[in-house]
Amino acid sequence: MPAVSKGDGMRGLAVFISDIRNCKSKEAEIKRINKELANIRSKFKGDKALDGYSKKKYVCKLLFIFLLGHDIDFGHMEAVNLLSSNKYTEKQIGYLFISVLVNSNSDLISLINNAIKNDLSSRNPTFMNLALHCIANVGSREMAEAFAAEVPCILVAGDTMDSVKQSAALCLLRLNRTSPDLVAMGEWTTRVVHLLNDQHLGVVTAATSLITTLAQKSPEDFKTSVSLAVARLSRIVSSASTDLQDYTYYFVAAPWLSVKLLRLLQCYPPPEDGAIRGRLTECLETILNKAQEPPKSKKVQHSNAKNAVLFEAISLIIHHDRSVPLPCDSALVLMFVFDLVESCSQREMSVCVSVLWTCSMQCVTAATPNRL
Repeated sequence: MPAVSKGDGMRGLAVFISDIRNCKSKEAEIKRINKELANIRSKFKGDKALDGYSKKKYVCKLLFIFLLGHDIDFGHMEAVNLLSSNKYTEKQIGYLFISVLVNSNSDLISLINNAIKNDLSSRNPTFMNLALHCIANVGSREMAEAFAAEVPCILVAGDTMDSVKQSAALCLLRLNRTSPDLVAMGEWTTRVVHLLNDQHLGVVTAATSLITTLAQKSPEDFKTSVSLAVARLSRIVSSASTDLQDYTYYFVAAPWLSVKLLRLLQCYPPPEDGAIRGRLTECLETILNKAQEPPKSKKVQHSNAKNAVLFEAISLIIHHDRSVPLPCDSALVLMFVFDLVESCSQREMSVCVSVLWTCSMQCVTAATPNRL
């Protein structure tokens, strides 16, 4: 995000917010808001053309008033006009107003789409991110029709920056949820799957969310993601917390990505390739073993992250219905539970109960194969 200079501060907005906070009653607040709305309306309808700063300031005030719970029925066109600005702060406020206040069926969608197309084609990563966020936030069918084919191109382009790739992946995920019939990956499938190999874990995390949703719809098209997901998971669970410092949360390496990868693997049966299957077994064994290690922190965030990965690993074990040759037969599963219960404090007893229930489901699966 570009640096915001000191001159970008909006003193008029700060004064208005201060006035609202100092109101002694609801009636006083409404009176102050109505006075400000009348002033803004007169400025927008006045003969004197407003500069970008003034439009940004007044649009920001309207947005603040809306967030206080008051209806706003004007200012939308001024917000759209801000999208054509080359200043980040002005364009940002325009996109923010549109994302919050513009209805997906608004008559302004075509104008907004034109501005978005200009920003996506600008190759300016900051402007591209703003445009992609707007598409995802509004998520209208008209936007899906306009950009469902363009966003995948941005996602897999070699010169796209990592931050833009993340936004593009999540934008495509949103469009797939709102208009799944319009999102057809086709020729982009293989290149999207290979994002699991990306060096930037933020890109991998966003791509995993997208691939999981697409795999649920078309599992055959994304089956090659299994080997890549296992390889990435293996690198995470075998790494030390210092190896992934930017993605380590309370001594747990990339817990969100680990959970997402385990959920992606639940879209498919156990790997047929022996090497991949063995590597996955090692991953699951490592996760189970780490769950029994003494905690590296007394913070609840540490245990939450650690247990989130553990529960998802057990869910994958259940999904595979004992087809994966895990190192834990029924006896070892019981030993794991007993060791965990013994090491649990009173505060963590609910976690132990959850693990016990989950593992008991695993034993039921072993006794009645192909029933779950």
